[in-house]
Amino acid sequence: AEAEATAYFCVLEALQNAAKYAEASSATVLLDRDDGHLLFSVTDDGRGFDPATTPAGSGLQNMSDRVEALGGSLNVESKPGRGTTVTGRIPVR
Repeated sequence: AEAEATAYFCVLEALQNAAKYAEASSATVLLDRDDGHLLFSVTDDGRGFDPATTPAGSGLQNMSDRVEALGGSLNVESKPGRGTTVTGRIPVR
């Protein structure tokens, strides 16, 4: 239940970021499982950003904290003009 709640929170936060900040016209959510892990990703077609020069906002930090608290990992890939993908990997029992 913790992994499901964390994935739900992260997907919701990523969708809110796409709607509020990215000026995205669409977003795709994928859920999967692999080798004892719940996997999720949210990809948008928004304006993107440079993660190296853009400080992580509280939303991204909260997602990372929640996933890492369960022993998982969160990755954010983005480039200006190319959209953003947030992926997470959470171990499940």
